[in-house]
Amino acid sequence: MTMSDVLIVGAGPTGLTLACDLARRGVTCRIVEAAERPSTASRAKTIQPRALEIADDLGIIDRVLQLGAINVPTRRYDRQRVISEAVEVAVGTTAPDVPYPPVWLSQPQLESVLRDRLVELGGQVEWGSAVSDLRQDADSVTATVQTAAGQREIRARYLVGCDGGRSVVRQRMGAVLRGTSHTDHRWYLGDVYIKDLDRHCQHLWASPEHGILSLFPLPSTDVWQFQASVPADEQESGTPTLELFRRIFAERAGLPNVDLQDAGWRSLYQINVCLVDRYRVDRVFVAGDAAHIHSPAGGQGMNTGIQDAYNLGWKLAAVLGGADAALLDTYERERRPVAQAVLDDSTSRMHAMMRAFDDGDGSTALRGLTDDFTTGLTIAYPDSPLTTRSSGLQAGDRAPDAPCRDASTGRELRLFDLLRGPHWTLLSFGRGHGTAAWDAPVPLRAYRMTDDPTATGPDTVIDTDGQARRIYDMREDGLVLIRPDGYIAMRAAAHQGEAAVRHATALAAHLSRSR
Repeated sequence: MTMSDVLIVGAGPTGLTLACDLARRGVTCRIVEAAERPSTASRAKTIQPRALEIADDLGIIDRVLQLGAINVPTRRYDRQRVISEAVEVAVGTTAPDVPYPPVWLSQPQLESVLRDRLVELGGQVEWGSAVSDLRQDADSVTATVQTAAGQREIRARYLVGCDGGRSVVRQRMGAVLRGTSHTDHRWYLGDVYIKDLDRHCQHLWASPEHGILSLFPLPSTDVWQFQASVPADEQESGTPTLELFRRIFAERAGLPNVDLQDAGWRSLYQINVCLVDRYRVDRVFVAGDAAHIHSPAGGQGMNTGIQDAYNLGWKLAAVLGGADAALLDTYERERRPVAQAVLDDSTSRMHAMMRAFDDGDGSTALRGLTDDFTTGLTIAYPDSPLTTRSSGLQAGDRAPDAPCRDASTGRELRLFDLLRGPHWTLLSFGRGHGTAAWDAPVPLRAYRMTDDPTATGPDTVIDTDGQARRIYDMREDGLVLIRPDGYIAMRAAAHQGEAAVRHATALAAHLSRSR
């Protein structure tokens, strides 16, 4: 039996992000999916700014922006009468340090983009392969996989369960998902075709009597996502029918000459808020919905899973390359507090939204769904063992973007152009080190950042109008070390130079044992 480095179970956004990240790092991985073919169910549809930065690093951002939409207006009604039309959800503007606003794009389309990227990197999804059991030994994990051709086993050094809320991997590894069900928040969801309805905006009806009905046009498709709250006294059962959707539309909207047609996915959704008790058992990990389930308020669920994968990918690659296996312990230490914060935040937003709609204040309800927290940009790892704290923009914080210019060619750049890829990045502001290829214990690219427009030299970057220095709060000359997942590992004064960087990279990669 051939052994892979990593076996990924589940080919949703989390699993595909991890597969792409590992493949570009040269890690041999397999990704299996129980379903026979890709899902067409729209499900999640918001890609937040931090997840878009990950898409940039993975090389898919242009395709995502091409397919998606930004700032979709909401048209609110009282039955047939239009009350207002404005952009009320996912408002975002770009800035030098934040290149991407939130983008509307359905989950199946994002998955398609990720699958295409995985093929470019030499990988592919193994469909119709359902993991039924797993066992571990000191050196590997062996998964039992059921296929149409029969049962087989796959062996890998590590296994990551990205197989959703009913995760088989989570059950077999012995982890427990704990949380609560909010039976007062139930929704009918589905994908429908609609003729003769304006597709440039979301259509929304809300009243204390009937509840909420939303019809959202999924970008780059002819499909609408149907969302309707279920009244507390309604005794629903099973999958909703197209006839039920039509009845709800007639009761709550009543627009003439608008007909709903089936598009293949309908679901009854009850909000559960759950978090797994542990993210790792020896060589097995969970990520995404296998580890945490949230309210959809704020559009954070899929995005949190993508960030799980991005956090874990470079650590698995480092350990497979010889780093101390203790590095993998930082995955749970960094990501579980984030999931808890997202669970608390999204639950609070859901309750606030429903209260506002019950009070007839739809605009407040929608505006309350998004803010700086939901973007993912404020996520930080201040208490991680990989973080060396300092003043100013802190180690553990996200590394922001900034405009700059290549001193050798004069080409306009973004700081993200320097960070893009599987390496660590060292920025040296002002005098001192920054261009030398030190014998660092991790793959490292170093650049000298200067505001001198006449500067030249290899690995020298001109800081346009001093914006990078300002964004990074570099009041004096100094060094900034950035992890492969775009978080600041260390800030140091310029005079600390090589010794500080060598110490920080060795600590951060847990390589001190082998050095």
